Parts: sequence; structure tokens; C-alpha cells
Amino acid sequence: MGRPLKIAKNSPMSGIFYDPSNQGTTAQSVPVDIGYPPFAAPTSMDTNTVVLPSPATSPVPFTGVVGGAPVISSPSASYPVVSCQVNIALPDGTGAGVATGRIIRQKGSHKFLVVDSTVLNDEEFVVGASYMIVTLDTTNWQQMGAPVGAISGTIFTCTAVCADPQNGTGLLVGNCILTDSNTPTVGNMSIAMAVGGDSTEVYISKLTNRFAQDFNGGATGGNADSGDVWNPGQVINDIEYVANFFTDESTFTKSGAETATWAGTAQNSNGTLGLAQVEKITS
Repeated sequence: MGRPLKIAKNSPMSGIFYDPSNQGTTAQSVPVDIGYPPFAAPTSMDTNTVVLPSPATSPVPFTGVVGGAPVISSPSASYPVVSCQVNIALPDGTGAGVATGRIIRQKGSHKFLVVDSTVLNDEEFVVGASYMIVTLDTTNWQQMGAPVGAISGTIFTCTAVCADPQNGTGLLVGNCILTDSNTPTVGNMSIAMAVGGDSTEVYISKLTNRFAQDFNGGATGGNADSGDVWNPGQVINDIEYVANFFTDESTFTKSGAETATWAGTAQNSNGTLGLAQVEKITS
């Protein structure tokens, strides 16, 4: 699937610090990979963030940044995260419905573990579905299947309905596959982008740390955009762009491009790629 997406990651309960008010130590979440640098310091990643071009005003266009789960990352104009539309499948085979979501982890070239941003009360949790805790409150999370010591951000599979509803909240989590629609069907998701200054949204068929492809090429022998039977081997001639959050203007020279063989609809004849402005969350 190529280089995995750069996504914010934390390790719950891994950090220990001394809390004098409680005369003891307390476990905390430790950043494993914050996933994105400030735009003022684009080289602070292990793989440099590319700044394109260099305007006199802020914010600057950039590539290489993705984001993370709602209770881990706090997006802003300087730290946006990818926005997606998700329709997570429930255990009975129905869908939770189309909602704005975020990527938690990459599961394959076209498949992601995502979170639905619709906040649910503890009594709304469904047995067999997975959830991310947002607010602990006094809910007995262990009775519902969460591990001992669960904190905000812990993901678990619900094993029992909430016996004593309190004010705890969470978000539905599940795997979804990229599809070419802003209203994805059950088990699918979409990520929109703008390209070439066109106000019409198109949808991403593949997203990496630096590049995005669309569904332009279709497929040989069938429809590649077919939900959970998505066959990446069928995809042909999807147009590739440099993924960006702030602009879809200008072009980017791809390293190693040989203009003699750089042809077709996937790229420009001079060895450059256009920019695609990926839909983002800033608050």
C-alpha cells in the first residue's frame, strides 16, 4: 500500500507522573507520534513536509500531514486534519448513517479505521460494535467491556449494554473503504478534494503522505468503486495529485519523473503533478 499515512498516535496509560495532590503517581497518555509539525517548521518530521509554493502570507500550502482521533488531536487552522464522510457498519449489518468522521489508522491502500464524530451517550452503545471513549464521567466502562484503567481515547468493543446509564460518552469506530460518493453506503467512506481551481468536489481513491488519486480511470472488467469488493488491481488511469490542505493551484515537480515516459491522464507531460486541496477539519 506504499508509505502509511502520517497519523497522530498516543499510547494510553503509558506515562507515569507524580501527582502531589494525590500523594502518588497517575497514568497518562503519551504521544507516540504527534503526526504533524507546525507549518512554521516543516522539516520537523522524520519525512520532511513539503511547502508549496512560498507565499508571503500565511498559511502556507503544504503536503504530508494527516491528523488523528478527536480526543487526541485538536485541529486548528495551523493543524488541520483530514475530514471524511463515513457510514460505519453495525453488528446487525445496518449502517450508522452518513456522518463526518476522522481517520484513526490506515488498514490498507483504500481501507481505514475511522471514527464517527457523532457523540453517543453510554446507553446508546450497541453490543458487538467498537467505540472510543470521549467522556468518562461515572459510567462503569468495564461492565460494558472496556479494559481496566480505560481513559478518554480508549477504544474497546462493547460486550454488554450499559446497566446503569450515566453521563459517559463515546464515538462509534469501525473499518471503512474509500468510495466515490459523498453519501457512502454501509461500510464505506469518502474523502473529498478540489483540483485545479474547480469548485466541484471529486473523491479520493487512494491517499498517501504526499499524494492523492481520484476515481477518474474507472476499472477494467468492472467497477472499481464497489464498496467492500473494491479491487485495486482493476483500477486504471486514476489521476495523481500532490495532496494539500490549503490550495489546489500551481503544480509540483515529482522527483525522478522522466518526461519521456511521463504521459497519459495521470500526470502532466512536463513531469509535474497538480495540487489537490483535501477537505479538512480546523476546529
